Amino acid sequence: MSIIKEETVKLLNEHLNLEHYSANLYFNMAGWCEKEGLKGCSAFLYNHSAEEHTHLEKFREFINKAGGQAIMGEMKAPEYSFNNVGELFEKVVKHEEYITSCINKLVGIAIDNKDYVTLKFLEWFVEEQLEEEELFNDIIKKIKILGDLQGRNLYTFDKYVGNLDSKEHNS
Repeated sequence: MSIIKEETVKLLNEHLNLEHYSANLYFNMAGWCEKEGLKGCSAFLYNHSAEEHTHLEKFREFINKAGGQAIMGEMKAPEYSFNNVGELFEKVVKHEEYITSCINKLVGIAIDNKDYVTLKFLEWFVEEQLEEEELFNDIIKKIKILGDLQGRNLYTFDKYVGNLDSKEHNS
């Protein structure tokens, strides 16, 4: 028997599937970057894809531990083609903002239901989304500073992004 409501299990499974979508989206974005010769951006996004898969695993583990069943559902294919790397990272920011709104919705439901077990589980994701949005907004700021991402600016940007994983952001 589940220690959390079936409706909560259903919502957590929906989010598990969003994390799967995120992993696949970043995988596709990394592949596009690799094709474009942006090895730094590609490595960064492949790492991010793996991190999103880790998030999916955290949801799976929690759902099953709480007595529910983690279920992988059907997923629409994420996009895989972009006009430029600036557009790509703008889409990442929008996607992370969407994921944050979904986490916030889950937190609100847990609070309304006085479901402190789920609330405690979600605390990690609240912090993670703060880090994610800060990271990707910083990348957008660098794009704006560099201006036109061509030639040397594109090379500099790719190097910058490629070095991000070796810095502070390790989850």
